Amino acid sequence: MRRQEEQLVGALFDVLEAEGHGEARQRLLDAYESGASEGRDELIERLITELVAVLNEQLGPREGAAVLTDAIEFLFDRLVSVVEVAPIAIVVVDADGAVQLWNAGAERLFGWSEADALGGRLVATGSDATGPFGDSLSRLRRGDRLTGVETRHPHRDGSLLDIRYWAAPLRDGDGGFTGATYVATDVGERKRREQRLTVLNRVLRHNIRNDVNVVTGHLEALAAERPDGDPHVEAMERRLSGIVDLSDAARRVERLQASDDEAGRRAFELSELVADRVEEFAAAHPDAAFDIDAPDGVEAVAHELLPYALDNLLENAAEHCAPSPRVRVTVRAERDGALVTVDDDGPGLPTHEREVLTRADETQLTHSTGVGLWLVRWIVRASGGELRVDGNDLGGTAVTVALRG
Repeated sequence: MRRQEEQLVGALFDVLEAEGHGEARQRLLDAYESGASEGRDELIERLITELVAVLNEQLGPREGAAVLTDAIEFLFDRLVSVVEVAPIAIVVVDADGAVQLWNAGAERLFGWSEADALGGRLVATGSDATGPFGDSLSRLRRGDRLTGVETRHPHRDGSLLDIRYWAAPLRDGDGGFTGATYVATDVGERKRREQRLTVLNRVLRHNIRNDVNVVTGHLEALAAERPDGDPHVEAMERRLSGIVDLSDAARRVERLQASDDEAGRRAFELSELVADRVEEFAAAHPDAAFDIDAPDGVEAVAHELLPYALDNLLENAAEHCAPSPRVRVTVRAERDGALVTVDDDGPGLPTHEREVLTRADETQLTHSTGVGLWLVRWIVRASGGELRVDGNDLGGTAVTVALRG
């Protein structure tokens, strides 16, 4: 209840000022300032105690009750405004699943007007709980909260909508179950777009693999007739290898898109991860000097593709800082997570590459030489983390990945 109590105190500050009760408001403000160093719960409790005293002593029972009523009406009007303008469906049902509140977003999503929906059964209960929301009401009655559940719900015109919904129980002052609030949004267009991209991705990868295999076979036949180290053969081999790498990156993009962010996350022991990936890159890049500063026991939660993101950062540092690059990987524990920083001594990321990692949006004007940095960005975002790009004491670039604990 602390959040609701805090909102009520805030509303009372506004009402006391608007209705000219400056002395009473000042007393509450003094109580707030004197307890500012206390914890949030203790401060709210102090303000509630002071509030009761102020309403009784300085305003009297009748005027105090009027101020309290005005504050509650103020909060109610604000809540109604939020519910009405919300672009998503917000529906409140009673303990039997009958609709008690149906906002404009629900009307737009499902097609039924408020007059048609009120009193109707949105959620089935008991043994017949087989509708779009299944046994959600029973689960909410037990105290569960439902987050991001996907289902199909009929529209008024008879079509089926792909929706995602969230729900929480409502209870009275004694803790008894009185109903639930459902919030739903249409995900149909997103799912159709993802399906089209998945099919396109798989077709392209299949065709690319087949074509590369055919071209590789012909190239090997031609290479047998050419001297070792022929620059034309080597150039074609590099290009074919790059196409295969691009196909692999597309597969990882599909995997990233198909996984739910939360479901795709797991815990990593970062010192082990860094040591493993650096060992492999050091063997592949004997001219590069790799340094690791990663204490044991630092853990973070990230998407399962985090190792691939780290590979891309290491590759970017090792291959673009010729001829003898120096790469340093640092791991640091933070209060709420961990930081992994990859430093290099190269010329620095070009502006367009830096924007791939740091821009808040993705536009057609943001071009990168490959999809590697895009994948780093997407994987870190799917991990609930953040990316920073800075200069460093090596004279190059420092890319820092901030992860949750």
